[in-house]
Amino acid sequence: MGKENQIIMVVNRQELFGTPHLKDSPQGFLNADDYDFTPKINFGFKWMKRGDAESNSEYKQPIAYSVIVNPLLNKVFAYKRAIDKKSYHESRLAGNWSWGIGGHIEKLDSKKLVNLIKNAHEIIINSRDRELSEEIEIKSEKPYKIKLLGYINDDSNNVGQVHLGLLYIVETDADKIIPKDKEIAEGGYKTLRELEDICMQAKTNSSIKVDSWSEIALLPIRSFLG
Repeated sequence: MGKENQIIMVVNRQELFGTPHLKDSPQGFLNADDYDFTPKINFGFKWMKRGDAESNSEYKQPIAYSVIVNPLLNKVFAYKRAIDKKSYHESRLAGNWSWGIGGHIEKLDSKKLVNLIKNAHEIIINSRDRELSEEIEIKSEKPYKIKLLGYINDDSNNVGQVHLGLLYIVETDADKIIPKDKEIAEGGYKTLRELEDICMQAKTNSSIKVDSWSEIALLPIRSFLG
């Protein structure tokens, strides 16, 4: 089945933000201490074909966007997306640097939750954990800890206009994170300074691109790491 035929979770923009207009929606990082979209997502989510959702800014597609950090090393796992179409099919993000692991919330993520089918939060958690297990391997004997820092909404570009990020911090003592997915061309730990340098280079070098969500996430990541 092609990606455009995937059945994914969407939520009406007006139900989320109280306005149907992009210009009136809150933008950037939305701290979980100030915003809680979980009840609105639980109440208002529906399933839609991905090909229809990608061109309809009346709906937001929730995405669990997980950033892996090692506080002991004070480093963040970052990766570069593959650029060839056989490895990475989303042309709008191909070749980008990113430090968020995530993907669409698919209807298949609800199959294990027969008794919780109306609980979007549980479906999102299933999707988040599935994406992490598919894309990377965290080499540690200790379980990692996950915390929701907040949300990312960026209507400044075509991708952001139809997506809402749920920004999770995945805290681990792992010395190494191993990419598993062919969509990742290269990846490894980087310092916050290195990530900031990548963002700065992207402003003057057209061959370097960074996910807008990753750039927005830098400040809350810095705050978390102290």
